[in-house]
Formats: sequence, C-alpha cells, structure tokens
Amino acid sequence: MKFKYIWFFIALLCSAASFGQITIKGTVKDKGNVPIPGVNVIVKGTSNSTASDFDGKFSISVPNKTAQIEFSFIGFTTKLVDAADQTTIDVIMEESSQSLDEIVVVGYASVKKSDVTSSISSVKGKELQTMTVGNVTESLQGKVAGVQVTGQGGPGAQPRVLIRGISTINLSTDPLYVVDGIPMGTSINFLSNNEIESMEVLKDASASAIYGSRASNGVILITTKKGKAGKTRFTFDLSSGFQIMENPYDMANAESYATIMNTAYNNSGYADYLSNPSQYRGKTTNWWDAGIRKGAPVTNASLGVSGGSDKHTYSVSLNYYDSESMYGIGGWERITMRIANEFKFSDKFSAGVTLNPRYESWGNPGNWADFDKIDPITPIYKPADQLTGLENEYSIYARSPSYVWNPVAAVKRYDDYTDQYNLNTNGYLQYTPVKGLVFRTQASIEVGNKVQSIFKPDFIIDAAHEKAEINSVERRATTNNDWTWQTIATYSKSFAEKHNASLMIGSTMEEYNGNDVWGYGEGVPNNSDSMREVNAATKNRDSEGNSWSSSVMSYLSRFSYNYDGKYYFTGTFRRDGSSKFMANNKWANFPSASVSWRISNEGFMENTKEVVNDLRFRAGWGRVGNQGLPDAVYQSKIKQGFYVIGDNIVDSTYPDTMANKDIKWETVEDISFGLDFGLWNNKLSGSLEYYQKKTNDMLFKKQFPTYSGFPGYSTIWTNIGSMQSNGIDLLLSYKDKKGDFSYGVDLTFTTVNVEMMSLSSEGERLYGAGNRTLTVKGEVPGYFYGYVADGLFQNQTELNSHTDEHGTKLQPYAKAGDIRFKDINGDGKLDDKDRTKIGSPWADYNVGLNFNFAYKQFDLVANFYSSIGNDIVNENVKDLYNGASLTNKVSGLDQMAWHGEGTSNYVPRLSKDDNNENYSKFSSFYVEDGSFVRMKNLQVGFSFYNKFGLDKLRLSLSGQNLWTWTKYSGVDPEVAGGDPKLDDRVKGSGFGGWNYPVQPTILMGLNVAF
Repeated sequence: MKFKYIWFFIALLCSAASFGQITIKGTVKDKGNVPIPGVNVIVKGTSNSTASDFDGKFSISVPNKTAQIEFSFIGFTTKLVDAADQTTIDVIMEESSQSLDEIVVVGYASVKKSDVTSSISSVKGKELQTMTVGNVTESLQGKVAGVQVTGQGGPGAQPRVLIRGISTINLSTDPLYVVDGIPMGTSINFLSNNEIESMEVLKDASASAIYGSRASNGVILITTKKGKAGKTRFTFDLSSGFQIMENPYDMANAESYATIMNTAYNNSGYADYLSNPSQYRGKTTNWWDAGIRKGAPVTNASLGVSGGSDKHTYSVSLNYYDSESMYGIGGWERITMRIANEFKFSDKFSAGVTLNPRYESWGNPGNWADFDKIDPITPIYKPADQLTGLENEYSIYARSPSYVWNPVAAVKRYDDYTDQYNLNTNGYLQYTPVKGLVFRTQASIEVGNKVQSIFKPDFIIDAAHEKAEINSVERRATTNNDWTWQTIATYSKSFAEKHNASLMIGSTMEEYNGNDVWGYGEGVPNNSDSMREVNAATKNRDSEGNSWSSSVMSYLSRFSYNYDGKYYFTGTFRRDGSSKFMANNKWANFPSASVSWRISNEGFMENTKEVVNDLRFRAGWGRVGNQGLPDAVYQSKIKQGFYVIGDNIVDSTYPDTMANKDIKWETVEDISFGLDFGLWNNKLSGSLEYYQKKTNDMLFKKQFPTYSGFPGYSTIWTNIGSMQSNGIDLLLSYKDKKGDFSYGVDLTFTTVNVEMMSLSSEGERLYGAGNRTLTVKGEVPGYFYGYVADGLFQNQTELNSHTDEHGTKLQPYAKAGDIRFKDINGDGKLDDKDRTKIGSPWADYNVGLNFNFAYKQFDLVANFYSSIGNDIVNENVKDLYNGASLTNKVSGLDQMAWHGEGTSNYVPRLSKDDNNENYSKFSSFYVEDGSFVRMKNLQVGFSFYNKFGLDKLRLSLSGQNLWTWTKYSGVDPEVAGGDPKLDDRVKGSGFGGWNYPVQPTILMGLNVAF
C-alpha cells in the first residue's frame, strides 16, 4: 500500500509542476502583413524556445503570466512581449537591416552603426556562406568597396587581399586578421566561413590605428558564432561538387605539330624537323587526358550545436573542407573545431573561453603546364623493345625531345606533403563594478607543429637529361608557440540628456616563438613507402636548425564623444614597442582622429524625413605602421657555402644579411572624407568616400653595391622612400519587398591611383621580376619595363626603312614577319636605353555587382566581379608561339603566325633561330589587357520550414566562376603574381605565366536546422 501513496505523491508533484503552464500560439509577420518563417521565439530567462514555420505560425509554452517572450530574426529588430493573460499573440516585426542601431565591431569594442566615425564596412556571415571556398576572403570579392581580392587558384592557395591598394613595395601586402579580438597574422586559411558571424573591414587609418604597428595594409575583424540562450539547436551544412578543369588552350595534334615545326625549321633554312607529317595522323598522345582530371571533387561540411540559458551559452562546431587537386593525388584538407562557452556569473562578472583545434594537410604535384608543353608525338611509356626488365616503376616512361620532363612520370614520383596541427585557446574575464565601467582581460595561446616530408625516388628515363641516379629524403619540422594578453578598461557615460562619452585605455603584449629542424639524406636502400625516412639514408646526411622570437608591447586608448546624436568625435592613440628595432627606434606612436556630422538629425532636415532617413558626413585622419620584416635585422648574418680551389671543394662562410642599427618603422598616414546616406525608408542606401594615403620610410631589402667590398648577393634592410595613393570608394544598395517577393542589389566601385614619391636617392631605379619591372620616382611601382613592339614587318620596304639617320638598319637580322621594336630615344640604335614603361599590373577600377532575390520558399543569389585597366604579362606566349623551342604549340599556329604580307600583325613568323629576338626580348608583345568581368557565384535555393521534424531544410544548387569575359588570351585573368620568397610581391605582380587557374565549380548544397 505504501507504494501506491508514493506514486500518487509523485503524480501530484508533476501535476503541480505543470500547473500554471500556458500555451501561447500566434503568427509573426512583417509590416507588409507577410508571414516570416524561421523567427526565433524564446521564453526569456529559460532555454524554452521554438521557431515560426513557413506561414509564420508558432506555439510555445510559458511557465506563468509574468513570463516574457522574445522574438528575434536577422534583419529585424528584436521584440519583447509580455505573456500576461494572452493565449494568442500576433507579432509585427520591424525591419532593421538598415537600422542605425545595428552593432558594428571596431578595434577592442563594439558600437552602434550610427556612432561609427571611420571607414568601416561590415559583411554578415550569412552573405559569406553562399559560396564554398577554402579561404573566406574569396567570399568578400566584390562585396566591399575598397577591397580587391585576387584568387590564386589551387587547393589551399591564399588569395591576395588589397585594402585600398598597396602601401609598400617589398613587404607583405596582406591585411591583419583579428579573430574575436586576437591578432592572428596575415593568413586566414585556418577558419571556415561557416564559423563566422560577421566581418568588419577597417579601411582607413582612423579606424585601424588602434592596431598600430601591423595595420598599414588595413585590418579585417572577424567575429565567430557564439551560442544563444534557448533550446539546444543543431545545424548541418553540406556543399559538395566538382571543380571543372578544362584545357585553356586548343593544342596541336601530332600531325599539326609536325607541320608547325617543319615550317619553323624551313623558315630558318633547315630541312624538315619531322618528315611526312601525315604519318602521325591519329597517333597523338593526349597528355592532358592522361594526367588531368576533368573534375576535382570539393567538399565543405559543418556540424554545429548551440544553446544555453541566460547564465551560460555554448557553441560547438566541427568543420571539414577538402579540395582535391586536378592530378588525382594531393590537394588540401582541413579539419577545424571550435568550442565556445560564455558564462554570466552575476550582473558584474562574466567570462568566456574558446578552444580551436585544427588540422591541415596539403600537397600539389607538378606543373600542369607541362601537360600542354610536352610534344604530342612522344608516347607516355617507353616502347616494350626499349625496356630491359631491370627498370624500377619510375623509369618506364618515355623521354620527350622537347626537353619537357614527362609530366605523367613527374606526378607518379611526387611525394611532398605537409601536415600542420594547431591548437588555439582564447579566454576572457569581464568585470562591471558600476554601471558604465567595464574591465576586460583577454588572453590567447596558440601552439602549432608543421611537418613537411619530401621523398625523391631514383629513376632513369634518359641517361643524359631526365634522371635522378640517387634518391633523397628530407623532413622539416617547424613548431610555434605564440601568446597574446590584453587588458582593457572602458567607461561610458551619458549626461545632461544629450552628451554621450566613452573612454577606453588598455595595454597588450604579444610574443611569437618558433623553431625548425631539418634533416636530409640520400641513398635510401629502396623507394618503398616504409623506407622514406631520413634514418634510412646511407649517404650525404645533413641537418640544420634554427629558432626565432619576436615580441610587441603596446599601450592604447580611445575617446569617443557625441552630442545629441548629431556631432561625433573619436580619437585613438597607440604606442608600440617592437623587438625588431634597436633602442632609438624601438617605439613608435600611432594616433588617429575622426569626426562625423549626422545632418539628417538637424532641425532643418525635419521636412525631408520621408525621403532622407540618414545623411552623415565623415572625415578622418590617422597614422599606422608596418614592422613586417624578419627578426633582428640589426644583426649581421653569416651563411654557409663552398668554394672550389683547384680540385678541392672548401667549406666557406660569407656575409649574407648586413646589419642596419638605424632601421625604423614604416608608417602610413592617411586622410579620408565620406558621405553616408539612406533614402526612402532606407530602401536606397550607400556611401561615397575619398581617401589619400602616404607611406613614409618604406622598409626594403637592398643589395649591397659591389664597390662596398661585400659580395653582390649580400643584402641589407633599410628605409628607402615614400609612395602615395588616392581614390574613391562607392557603395550603392537598394532593397525592397513586395508581398512574398523581396530583392536587393548592391554595387561597389573602387579606384586606386598609386605613385612613388621618393626613393633613397634621386634617380634610383629598383628592378624586379628579373629586371622586367621598374620602380622609379613619379611612376606606379613595379610597372612593366621593356621594349615597345610596333607590329610586324610586313615587307622588305618596311625592313629597309627601319634605319638610323645614316641608313643603317636598326634590326639587321630581322626579316618580314618579325617584330619591329621602337627606337624610343631616337639615338639610331636599339639597346637598353630604349626600354620603357609598357604596362601596369594595377587596376584602375574594381567593380562588384551583387543580386539577391527571394519569393516564398525560393531564393537566388548572383555575384559579379570586375577588374578594369590592369595589364598582364602573358608568358605563355613564349611556349605556345615560339618556333625556336620543341614544345607543343597551339593548334593552327601555322595560320595564326605571319606567313605573308597582311596575314598577321601580332604573331611573328615561325622561326627556328629567332635571330630577331622576337621572344627573347621582353617587350609589349607579351603584355595584354587584363581587364575581366566574372560571374563569381550563382546560387538558387529552396527551403522547407518545420517539415520532416526539422526547423529548416534548404536545398541549393550553385555555380562558382561559371563565366568570364576578357580579352586576355592567357590561362586566367585573375592574376596576382609576385614571389613572396623573393620579396617580390609588388615588384613581380601581374605575371600570368602558367598560373593555377580559378576554376568553375558546380555544387549541391544541404542546410538543416533542428
């Protein structure tokens, strides 16, 4: 009997617990009476939540009459409703996507959009997630005025990001990335776009000066997703498809190749290179199909869990990205995890901690160009009668007389992979002792380990040329241990109703430590996988190691004031000290100031409210720095080498980098003026801004002059001069909604004009890219420098008239069909003095056009991007048109090339000898217009709400880089160029070559939330 009473008592308790529960139903709509699906509905202070369905309907239980229900949705103002005695609540949400109350992240703080006085552009994570990319900055292309993103193609390649052009000529041009308040350097490859809540781009110095010494190239602030109070929410996002690699050129088949080469030989007075071309009909070796996949799979997947209460919120995400290479081996794989917890202990104390482990692996074999360059007559494998049976698996391939190494064999031999492991933890503690005063301390630690393993097997394809008689193995392990710590105090106060002020002071400390160890050996007993270890090497073992450390200490402050929402002022000051400089120049100051006037809040604008919702004028000035040079350049460094004396090889050392104890900070100072506006209920909004920035004391790595007594390859870091740039940024945005149909159009437009103002000495000339670019005072940096190709000689009369004043031919070896080079200085001879500016790699304009449409459950996004006015050096011409080499040619070259008067004025005659140096002289013949328009993304989606037991299910089909219009005849007009290993990122820009192209990609997408 006793058990009966116990069960009765338990049932009574359960009934009591449920007593008072109220079920409230209703509908959520916008001002146009259109239902809004997916609105988050939560009982405030609890984890009880739901979401509105496709018809905007919801149902939720509340504990009692005093409960409050919170309605929130992206693009709308959050609304709080009292439950009271209601059982039905219909809610009208007000749009806030253009609201001045929108929060924008700035350096070490967040402010309302209305209070921003500097040039800051914000992009929400939802906009970034419409594309499947390995590096999230690719999603920024065309979306932010003043930001130029140039895709690099290739698995794991990092795009080049320029914020308002370049500001230096020798160092990195990449901006500083700050993730959740922690500076993370100049690479963001480690972060999945599914993890991002928003990105803010600090474009001028008045915005970025708070980051001082590393902000000269601009700053991009990234806020990752955090948990929100409510029931546990699961999300799963998947996009999967193929990158399509089509041959950019129509290459000659075997018969056509033989005909073309015979023409080149005959034009130079030689017999046929390959007799009877028809014998090769139907015998073409299709190297492209043998080694290049038409579709390289790409996959991006993310699983997220989030939720919490008003005391604790959490978010966990697991992200996977895999981009395979076009060769069938190699590629880039990334796995990241982000675990974020935030705690509110009381009204005064809160804390948060984020853990971010990640793994990356990459490898990209060979040069795909060789699959086009190798001749189409050579077979892939040696004929059976040439094999002895003693060859290893890497020696069975055929040798081409074109001297292009067999690309199929090169891929087969490839073994060069890198694995990287990193763990980052970021935690903060926040204390609010009194209203308006906030103390926050935040620390981050990152440890990483990167291991590169390389094995080169022994093989003999050709005993004279294509071989490696001994195998080799090497391994390099690099570790890093970095930490940052920042402490910030902020006090905000409103007084006398119209005065609002905020003061922030703080300090930061950063330290970066690393070391690497390298081991090498030859003569591994065999090529098997298990033997590919340095310890297995039997000959020529070698090793080396190094360690490094650098640190920065900073003091920073910001003062903000506004009066009556009309007049704003913000001033910042940062003082940085870097271990990379000696005592006299160790510290530098980076101040900024900006003002804003909200004209629309003035009394005289009262009658314009129906048209002008927001009108603001901004002006800013600031100074930022650059210390992105190697550690301890104030020290001389010795490098090991060898010297041959007689028959002996003697170990030696030589001065490599010379000390410069007077090296100092590179600084960038800029001013900007902007106008922001919102018209017709903010349907049309935008901004127009003019900027000007000047870089002083540019850091540059120069060679020592030979007269100094040091070797010509010895270098020294120094400050060399200044450059200036200016331009305008324009953003126009129109958004509207008609019933179930909504749409938006955004236009971004940017101009950049850059000029070298001074160098370390008058008349100094800085060469780059193998003396093919030049930087001088009064010109754009790194312009293409060569001869002017003035068409082709069409006949003997033109040859005879191209002479000096005495009738001597300027090009004595030229024949009809050869390039005519201009005598620029008119001195009657062609020499180095006739080299001049023949193009510029820097675009005059960058334009983005973005569309989004939605009708009921359908949505569509289209993004276009354009670069206008830049030139590209098409180095492929040398291989595809040059009859002097035995490489394959474009199909029909014998008809494209000059073969009689009037047949061509661009492609020179085919010639085996090239006595006129048509291809060996660097000239405007190689330079082409690099302007292009590209459809960056096209995506269509269909969403289900509260179906199949899910809150949301969305299916999508995407096409990326589907269409490109350009006059450029090279592989891909989206070219950055420059070799960071040679400090040539700027001076070597714009060289197309056989760059890995940005490829069209077709993807299916799935988004689930429950």
